[in-house]
Amino acid sequence: MASQRSFLVPAIALAAAAALGMGLMPAGATAAPAPEATVAFTPTLTYVSCPLGEDLPPRTRCAELRVPLDWQTPDDGRTVQIAMRVTTPRRNAGGQGLTWNPGGPGVRVTNTHGGFYSFMPDAVRDRFDVVTWDPRGVGLSGPKLAGCEPVSALPPDTGPVDWDAYWEEAAAIEAPASAACFAANPNAASYLGTWQVVRDMDAMRAALGYSQWNYWGMSYGTRIGNTYARTFPDRLRALVQDASLMANETIARFGSTTPAGNQQTVQVYASLVGKRQAYKIRVISDFLDEDTLDIGQDAPLTRWSFAAILNNELREAKFAFVRPFVNALYDLVTASGLRAREKAARASERSLQLLQEDGEQEPIIPDPYSDSFIIKFVTCADMADRPTPAGLARMSRVAEQDYGTAQGIAVGRASMCLGLPSGYSPPASNGDSTIALPVPPLFLLTTGDAATPWVWGRSLANTFARSRTVTYDSTAHGVLTVPSACVQGAIYRYLVNLTLPRPDVFCRYVG
Repeated sequence: MASQRSFLVPAIALAAAAALGMGLMPAGATAAPAPEATVAFTPTLTYVSCPLGEDLPPRTRCAELRVPLDWQTPDDGRTVQIAMRVTTPRRNAGGQGLTWNPGGPGVRVTNTHGGFYSFMPDAVRDRFDVVTWDPRGVGLSGPKLAGCEPVSALPPDTGPVDWDAYWEEAAAIEAPASAACFAANPNAASYLGTWQVVRDMDAMRAALGYSQWNYWGMSYGTRIGNTYARTFPDRLRALVQDASLMANETIARFGSTTPAGNQQTVQVYASLVGKRQAYKIRVISDFLDEDTLDIGQDAPLTRWSFAAILNNELREAKFAFVRPFVNALYDLVTASGLRAREKAARASERSLQLLQEDGEQEPIIPDPYSDSFIIKFVTCADMADRPTPAGLARMSRVAEQDYGTAQGIAVGRASMCLGLPSGYSPPASNGDSTIALPVPPLFLLTTGDAATPWVWGRSLANTFARSRTVTYDSTAHGVLTVPSACVQGAIYRYLVNLTLPRPDVFCRYVG
């Protein structure tokens, strides 16, 4: 995102897309019942010393919440600790809580507490306790996965791709690894789904003494917000859904619609920085179908790595870096003489280095405690369908036909559940039935978001009566840090005063 980047999950490299992706909701799921008030378990909140080295705001306390491992059987003696950070306002501490989730699943959150707090205006920081927590299994929260080795397969760098053979190979490699990790963690893998997470979140609310939450969900965090709203509708004062996932989602549709989202991102990017950029990207992609490019890196640039770079950088709206990179590569693949090619190669290398150096300054902090299998186990707990290798191959052929070979692997989000059973967790509450909250939610969308396309958020907003949307004209994945008064003003008026825009709002891009 803008000058200081967001804490959203960075885009997944296409080389690992068959194994990774954001989780969504199962088709046709109905609202899950809340735990009975008489269950024989009382969550316990304990304040602890904060870890050394964390840059935390004044008046911040660190805490752990003891909750059941399985909210379906809360009295069986098995428990886990949820790590939390709580920053109170200068006055009126403990009155209301604002909590959030920046995406994932599988991204540590407590180590970004200070960053989120710093982005809030005084009107928000002076009104709410700001509460951050690592979802179960992630970061400093239990239960932890162990003994899992991530593996992935990649199609050939150039030439035609036999998608049936590729997905059979991917399944042969990845399915056993996922199944082995699942089997090696019987007291963790089955209990990471969002059905469990929202009950942890409500236990936090009760333990902190709030009658209601104010919640800001981003990316996967909107699934948490949607599930919480449908499970505990009276326990939300305000609900902000930023970069929303689709209502009534399936694993298959999650993957099959991703290539169209990537194409939309390129077109929105070109509309903002120069329409010829879309043409240049196509020329580069066509060239990389037949050859690779040596631009001074450890490995040559391939169609897969080029697509991954575009995805990563455009989701952060780093237009000032992407445009010279695309221009230099275009000059390189169209150069007609040796000197022109050498000059374009040097420019390509410099522009890629600038992209990488800018990425090194991101405040997105890798999570050394998390495990790449969490994203699979959460997503596949929440969605029940299981696409086969043959089905994945069909998706890849359609994506290749419509958007180019490099997009054939983008359907890999639909492959996350290879090797995993169905029904090992209650599904997240979703569906597309209409729900009415005491205060309607605010949805934040961007026109060219590839990770969670605009239409996904629109579809989810349509399931909430009287909801309003704010659409930002950008490729950014989430709007936490965008420098738009139009966007930020709407958010803070809603959080502080519960004032929704009337009608839906469109905000122009701010560079």
